[in-house]
Amino acid sequence: MSYTIQEVAKKMAISTYSIRYYHDHGMLPFVKRDANNNRVFEDVDLEWLHLIICLRSTGMPVERIQHYLHLVQEGEQTVPERYEMMKVQQQRTLAEINELQNHLKTINHKVDHYADILINHKVDSIVPSNMEESVQHEVYQADKQA
Repeated sequence: MSYTIQEVAKKMAISTYSIRYYHDHGMLPFVKRDANNNRVFEDVDLEWLHLIICLRSTGMPVERIQHYLHLVQEGEQTVPERYEMMKVQQQRTLAEINELQNHLKTINHKVDHYADILINHKVDSIVPSNMEESVQHEVYQADKQA
């Protein structure tokens, strides 16, 4: 099936500018042109574009993607280098996922904290002005028990 650049942009949720950039930088080597010199994309081009988007989204620099795609075109003898490149990207992505999971834990803690305040009509002890009151209350309670 053939697609226009606008159809590809919509289908892949990417700007036509980005698609042109990738094509102009040799990253979509199989894209053809029609009689009016418009780019015509086939399913194989969408597969390449999907891979480019994936690698960019996981932080791989354009130059590394260009190198990887060049290796793909060189053939079987480059599989070991391509494998190593993907292993490095896999590790980077796993580290990023771990970092995001840690951030999510902090956000979840805050969501639970605010839900408790809203449901139980509590004072937000994390607000700096309330923290002082909370500390004073704790000191008072400790003195009372002593």
